[in-house]
Amino acid sequence: MAYVVAVIELIGGLALVLGLGTRIVSALFAIIMLGAIFIVKIPAGFLGDGQSAGYELDLTY
Repeated sequence: MAYVVAVIELIGGLALVLGLGTRIVSALFAIIMLGAIFIVKIPAGFLGDGQSAGYELDLTY
């Protein structure tokens, strides 16, 4: 999955800079961020647990 995410972020970022496929790329970025929140950040909570940051910033992205 890391290679898929890397390709989406690299090519998608370039596409956004060029203004191509903005709706599709933005939807893919949102799916990636939701996956990161649910897989990595949920145990820390919304504002974090004092040791690590929560998912509040990821949610705003």
